[in-house]
Amino acid sequence: MNIGAYDGRAVLTAVDLVNTGGADSGHDDLRDADRAAELLRHRGWVVPTAPSEADLTRLLGHRDTLRRAFGGATAPEVVQLLNRTLAELRALPQLTDHDGHWHWHYAPPGAGIADRVAATTSAALLSLVANGGHDRMRECSAEGCSSVFVDLSRNGSRRYCSSTACGNRTHAAAYRARRRVTGS
Repeated sequence: MNIGAYDGRAVLTAVDLVNTGGADSGHDDLRDADRAAELLRHRGWVVPTAPSEADLTRLLGHRDTLRRAFGGATAPEVVQLLNRTLAELRALPQLTDHDGHWHWHYAPPGAGIADRVAATTSAALLSLVANGGHDRMRECSAEGCSSVFVDLSRNGSRRYCSSTACGNRTHAAAYRARRRVTGS
């Protein structure tokens, strides 16, 4: 599946936000302003100062919305969920070239980083759904992993958030189990 660079950045930001941690991991990168800023800058967001406590709270809320979107919701449920986010933010698509490249802005001018991220990631995931990619929004199949990813492979057969971590670990465990059964 092919998505544009700008939408791709926003989709990967959504994945990163969901995978920042939380209840089952013991850490939470969205509760630390500097780490949250680093995560966003890594995906190309302009974050001149660390997010405020209010922005962190809004990012945490948006992460919960994104987790539901990736968590097995049907395409109509994902659309309803993300459309609600855009409506609450009063998103108004505007084409801009402020950085020398044409791209869409969805949050109102002057919006804070959390609202910009929420509007842009929601719009990008809605574009993914509109282009037939809802089934590419997945949770990792590895036992004990709660990470999400978007399968951008050509044939859409990716099952793990990381082939080198979760994929290898799962395949090695299956191999060891087969060896125990055969006694070799």
